[in-house]
Amino acid sequence: MLIFWQKIVAYFRVESLSKTEQTPKSNKIADKVKPAVKNQDTCEIQREIRAGRKFSLSEAIGREGGSFMKGESAIPRPLKAKNEIQQFLTFHLSQPTSALATTLFAWVTNDIRASRQLDMPLIALTQILESTLAEPTSFCEFARQVAIAQSKLTGDRPYFQQLGQPPNPEADYTHTIIKAALSNLLNKLEQQQLTPERKSKKS
Repeated sequence: MLIFWQKIVAYFRVESLSKTEQTPKSNKIADKVKPAVKNQDTCEIQREIRAGRKFSLSEAIGREGGSFMKGESAIPRPLKAKNEIQQFLTFHLSQPTSALATTLFAWVTNDIRASRQLDMPLIALTQILESTLAEPTSFCEFARQVAIAQSKLTGDRPYFQQLGQPPNPEADYTHTIIKAALSNLLNKLEQQQLTPERKSKKS
């Protein structure tokens, strides 16, 4: 009987040792698979950008999600770009928590140009500001969104100014005020000489 129980104990010891030896191997296989999945997701995003797929910085962050946290940098590139834009607006706008500031941040980060300039987000900001000021339809839509955001903050009805029409006396953000704020940001960007095209034109 004693010999029988000794054999049972020896059997379970062997089983335990074999499982312990197999665990590191399975972990090594998993470690090889994870970078492959990460690289596949990143390549897919890059292909869609080149193909003209339209998505914002927020969607780019969501698409790659946790895989960014396992790479060389702890902060994903889209999130870095988003933070750089936000820091610039916060620093250069007189009221960084105003309806104008929050609307502009959403306006810029939802623009496809921001997702195409991940390494130079302020160049994307320059392009978006220029087109917003230059295109009447785009500017009116931006002003409309600012009016809605201001209405949500104050609880008052939004005042929408039509292009070429005088503003409502009760409006907090007229077209003149909004244009002045956007133009001031453009001037700040030009002072930092962010765009090589501007430098070549001036020279």
